Amino acid sequence: MKTAKIALLTLSLALVSMAQAATAGTPATTPEALQVSAIDHVGMNVPDIDSAVKLFTDLVGAQVISDIRPGALPAEWKKQFHWNQSSELERFVMLQLEGGAKVELFQYKGPKINHLQPHEDDIGATHFALRIQDMARSLAVIKARGLKVLNEPITNPDGVQWFYFLTPWGSQIELVSLPAN
Repeated sequence: MKTAKIALLTLSLALVSMAQAATAGTPATTPEALQVSAIDHVGMNVPDIDSAVKLFTDLVGAQVISDIRPGALPAEWKKQFHWNQSSELERFVMLQLEGGAKVELFQYKGPKINHLQPHEDDIGATHFALRIQDMARSLAVIKARGLKVLNEPITNPDGVQWFYFLTPWGSQIELVSLPAN
């Protein structure tokens, strides 16, 4: 009996020691979360930055707040940000939308740049959404400009309405209207 108790105590101590060793160096608490107040901007690569700026200024009244031609960037920067080494960032423009959101447009030049849009279900492929007030008017404006509408407006059970359209270079943008209440 005494041997069984000693064996059980030894096993218990061994399990406690193993558990402590397994968690050594592991913080006792979850790291603190970031304190995010809003999305500042979204970035989009475009094949022709002048045409893209014109689309956003004409279509949604965006204002140019910066227009930068950075010149050659170091190879280490390209490696860190997963760029083709032969590519150069020709120009980037920050646009301010009504309400505070911003869109940053990038134009790259280089022989290895892929000008085909990824499929929307590919990893990294994305869209962004702009909030609008008048769904019918917005749909009419998009159609009048000859932009491809991907779906007619859909109304969710909560009253939110939305549809997608394509930019001339193939990026998807969603327009969203919240319910009146």
